[in-house]
Amino acid sequence: MGKPLYITTPLYYVNAKPHLGHAYTTLLGDTLKSFALQQGRECFFLAGTDEHGEKIAQSAEKAGKSPMEFVDEVAALFEGTWKLLGLNPDISYRTTRPSHIKLVQEALQRLKDQGDIRFSSYTGKYCLGCERFRTDQEWDEKGLCPDHQRPPEIREESNYFFNMEKYRQKTLEYYRGHSDAIVPHHYMKEALAMLEEPLEDLCISRPTSRITWGIPLPFDRNYVTYVWFDALLSYLGGLGYTGRPLAEEKSFRHDLWGQSQHLIGKDILKTHAVYWPTMLLALGLEPARQLQVNGFWLTAGLKMSKSLGNVVDPVKVYEIFGAEAFRYFLMRDMSYGVDASFTWESFVSRANSELANGIGNLASRTLTLVHKNLEARVPSAAHRNDEDRALLAKVDGLPSKFAEEFANARYHVALASFAETVATCDRYINDTKPWSLAKDPAQKDRLAAVLGTMLDALSLLSVVMQSVLPEGSRKLRSALGFTNDPEVLAWELTGLRPKEGTPLGEVPRLYPRLELPKDPDATV
Repeated sequence: MGKPLYITTPLYYVNAKPHLGHAYTTLLGDTLKSFALQQGRECFFLAGTDEHGEKIAQSAEKAGKSPMEFVDEVAALFEGTWKLLGLNPDISYRTTRPSHIKLVQEALQRLKDQGDIRFSSYTGKYCLGCERFRTDQEWDEKGLCPDHQRPPEIREESNYFFNMEKYRQKTLEYYRGHSDAIVPHHYMKEALAMLEEPLEDLCISRPTSRITWGIPLPFDRNYVTYVWFDALLSYLGGLGYTGRPLAEEKSFRHDLWGQSQHLIGKDILKTHAVYWPTMLLALGLEPARQLQVNGFWLTAGLKMSKSLGNVVDPVKVYEIFGAEAFRYFLMRDMSYGVDASFTWESFVSRANSELANGIGNLASRTLTLVHKNLEARVPSAAHRNDEDRALLAKVDGLPSKFAEEFANARYHVALASFAETVATCDRYINDTKPWSLAKDPAQKDRLAAVLGTMLDALSLLSVVMQSVLPEGSRKLRSALGFTNDPEVLAWELTGLRPKEGTPLGEVPRLYPRLELPKDPDATV
């Protein structure tokens, strides 16, 4: 039994419906939870929605709804999408919940009382898309926000500011003592570079003369809380934190916080690697145990973004192709931490080559041969030879390789190893030619050895694929004659073979071949 694990996605901003980028991060969280449970670890998975801020107020007004009506509708779209895709967060956290509002106000009052918040005037370059002031260095060579491709608004306001500089050195010390606190490592270098220079105070309020849709400051009702300060505290709220000093917290899961793993996109690295740890240290807590930072999903060379209108709708992809191929493609085609391109050609090609022609075809032809020639029962292993044992030795090495790559956030490499193992099994079948053995009664023992070897290999593959391809894993296990599998297949039982004489289930059609959509624009 390993240490407990706490996995979070960002709280997605609900000014529009979910897109493929949201689906990827939530899928990753769901996959990591499933994998942790396979390893016998307690795991708590939080996803949710960030529901305050200027953009949401504007979107609600445009839709002719109150902000609360608007966020209720869009939050339901997010939750419905995760359910449709088979993703199951333990909690769908919303920043409009009363307990969260109370938490934010409690934390703000504490920081104000201990002298970490001051009132001042400020003039700066503001990005409405980011809902924050950006420094001069944070605009591209054209003077635009690199994420939203819009010019800054020059704003002058009086606001409340949080003293991040006071906690900068402690944040640096934490990162230097935890070399894996931000992965992949090039994002750690980026965060350290931001922290090497003095930090400006963080503007944590917005005047109600400009925006009222937010959490009121407890010490000045003429201001609401900056949306990022508000949303980040949700990671603590999901574990029962109420904003009080730790000694007074009765229900906070400190053990889970010590193993917290935030899954974020690279565009919000600064908020999570700089803002968030200084806030936590000010509240008497350690920074999150690890930030895992993914790249962008690109279409036509641009980041997938609601504001740019180039998103892929995961619900429409599901309606055409189902969940499993979608899940596999997202996990397989993004080299974690690096941008990846989504095209329908690459999606269909990957699904056909590694699912339909890969594990799907391998399972189908193996099980069909057993049904036709061995009375649909698991044969004896008595007559296996060195060739059979060599294959199983290669297959038996997959779980440790898979786990190692997951531990290093190299998820695409783990799935590449899975696909390579399937290909190795295919080569074994092509070399041993069980269909030819079946024609010669004198080769009955050899046929049983070959097909029994493949049933063992498929059993292990069904366990390894469970976290990414849960439905396919379930169908394959049922076809192999396992009738009482737990919901989550224990990783330590990957060596378990189907017992001799066990009757097999029906031959499944795991992954049919896909065709390119006739109208790709209908899926965006």
